[in-house]
Amino acid sequence: MGLIVQKFGGTSVGTPERIRQVAKKIAKKYSEGHPLVVVVSAMGHTTDELITLAQQVSDQPPHREMDMLLSAGERISMALLSMALVDCQIPALSLTGSQSGIITDQSHRRARIRRILGDRIRSALAEKKVVIVAGFQGVSETKEITTLGRGGSDTSAVALAVALGAERCEIFTDVHGVYSADPRVVSSAFLWEKLPHDLMVELATRGAGVLHPRCVELAKQNQMQLIVKNSLDPNESMGTILIQRQAGNSSLGMEEFRVVGVTSDKEKVLIRLRLTRPTVLGAVWERSAQAHLSLISPVFSGQDVSFYSERDGDSEWKKIFDELSSQGFVESYEMVSEIVPVSVVGDRFSQDGSALSEVIDVLSQSHISVVSGSASSLAITLGVLIHQVDDAVRALHAAFLESKKV
Repeated sequence: MGLIVQKFGGTSVGTPERIRQVAKKIAKKYSEGHPLVVVVSAMGHTTDELITLAQQVSDQPPHREMDMLLSAGERISMALLSMALVDCQIPALSLTGSQSGIITDQSHRRARIRRILGDRIRSALAEKKVVIVAGFQGVSETKEITTLGRGGSDTSAVALAVALGAERCEIFTDVHGVYSADPRVVSSAFLWEKLPHDLMVELATRGAGVLHPRCVELAKQNQMQLIVKNSLDPNESMGTILIQRQAGNSSLGMEEFRVVGVTSDKEKVLIRLRLTRPTVLGAVWERSAQAHLSLISPVFSGQDVSFYSERDGDSEWKKIFDELSSQGFVESYEMVSEIVPVSVVGDRFSQDGSALSEVIDVLSQSHISVVSGSASSLAITLGVLIHQVDDAVRALHAAFLESKKV
């Protein structure tokens, strides 16, 4: 049987009891004859707790030391799960990202994977062991511990699946798969059994927390089968499979737009800046790429630029803008925390000109103010005041998905 890479998120390994449940699930799959590599996140809210701890001892914790600190969370999970598997009579070996040969660039907090050696993993698999790998982390060429940023364990799992030639990669989380909206916000949200990679990238980029966009892009690029399942479902009866784009859809007109999800992202902040001249926009883009900071839904007109980025990257953005200001590139900037992006994700938006007007009309009828907006062929993103975000998601889901499921 082919190798399977499984990833279990923080909720799935959040308590000793859940770790034991995960061990039993892994033991069952192992008994079926599958070689297994299992990637784990830190337990529950461990990462957030470690960040808070760092902030209590330092006003500006160095990124290198933060990586040293945060990588400990996944190491705890991997060791505990390995112990639980041994208790289930399953031979297991836990490995950190660096022990697994996950080589990254030299960036701290948001490193990118360059290659995976995987020699120790292959040796352990040859000995019929289940290999437990600490997600979210790797090691640079200069032997520095690095972390991959939020959602990095998803990326670790898919990257390992590709490098090891796995049959598939299974992401286990606390929901059954990918929904049309966050079920905690929209009670009528429904599960998609299949979704194209490109639409999943848009959903993930714009706030659907079930998968990280980097892992979806890796799966698409390498044609790796990627499945999202619920770790608490003993029968694994439900889930979402990501698929290659399929042409045609009999339930739609040839050029009508389709909506597959509505998202919001309260972890993003709206950034507005005024450049000294339009031609220096490339300097902002270059610095964001060097720091691996995201630029979501950018809009620019002359000297004025706006986009969304990670809320926890505000100190890095301020440093970048201050430097660009001193170099004569940036005239002014502001970070607007009370405006949150709400997105409608689908396709054919550019072919059907009614999409944007219908989205704005739905929000207008619900008395929800739209502060800013941008549109592409796959997503429409609007800036909404933070206290109206959930209402906006519910209104858009009701209008485009509850009566138009396809």
